[in-house]
Amino acid sequence: MLREMLENASIVEMVGTFVALGLIAATILSLVYIIFGGISFILSAGNEEKIKKSVQTIRFAIIGLFVSFIAYFLVRFIANLLDIPFELDFSTIVDLMRDIFSAIQ
Repeated sequence: MLREMLENASIVEMVGTFVALGLIAATILSLVYIIFGGISFILSAGNEEKIKKSVQTIRFAIIGLFVSFIAYFLVRFIANLLDIPFELDFSTIVDLMRDIFSAIQ
């Protein structure tokens, strides 16, 4: 799907694909940092400095996830405002994730 979309797609569809890839990357990285912050919180053994650092890691991961989704909705709003046919739905994102994970295996 990704190869077909990049070969036969218009500029708007390519931008939509890259926005979807950015959302996928932001979601995966946010999940990794939340897990990393949680593990470091558990392993902090009551050390206040390590607790603050791990809570800050979790907080920044969640804020980054919110910022990426706000950016997506802002791009979609501006596209609708300028009458640009920007269509990116959940099934497109799932198909891209499936293609990425099948290419990794």
